[in-house]
Amino acid sequence: MKSAKSLALAFGIMVTTLLGGASSAQAQYGYPPPPPPRGMYRGGLVLGGSVGAGSISSDNCGPLCGGAGMIEGHIGGMLNPRLALMGDFWGGFHPWDDGVGTGTTYQGLYTLAVQYWATEILWLKGGLGFSQLQYGYDGSYAVNDESGTGLLLAAGVEVVQSYNFALDLQFRLGHGFYTEGPDVNNLAFMIGVNWY
Repeated sequence: MKSAKSLALAFGIMVTTLLGGASSAQAQYGYPPPPPPRGMYRGGLVLGGSVGAGSISSDNCGPLCGGAGMIEGHIGGMLNPRLALMGDFWGGFHPWDDGVGTGTTYQGLYTLAVQYWATEILWLKGGLGFSQLQYGYDGSYAVNDESGTGLLLAAGVEVVQSYNFALDLQFRLGHGFYTEGPDVNNLAFMIGVNWY
């Protein structure tokens, strides 16, 4: 009987020691760190794109100008949590029919751009680079092709945000400066996706 009491006492001391050691280890190392703060985290690589609709316009361009489909892609890096430097590649295409035949007008703007977040959801972007204008009848080898300086201005609002992803609505204005013909504008409203 005495050995059973001794065994129970020894078992009780052992359990108390183990539990006490575990609680002192917990106190020594503390609780796990808190989760990262909610909201956006912008850092490192910036990657994204957008699609939308708009117009290509110029002086006296008749059917060669008008409503256009728009597509854009960008890649770059965050300089700090509110400022990014990126390559922005944006193009618009306008199908037309001038009564003689059908054709397509394309203007692309390829710029080095800076994007700045004025608030947590509102951003502004400006870029400078080169532009390319192509137009001609579909299926014809006689396509007019010009290049010049390109300018980009844009503003957007991030309507959906998660840790490193945002969906935005954006307004863009592009201007191509050409020496052989009149300057050409792209104007667009687009929906974009972005990863940071």
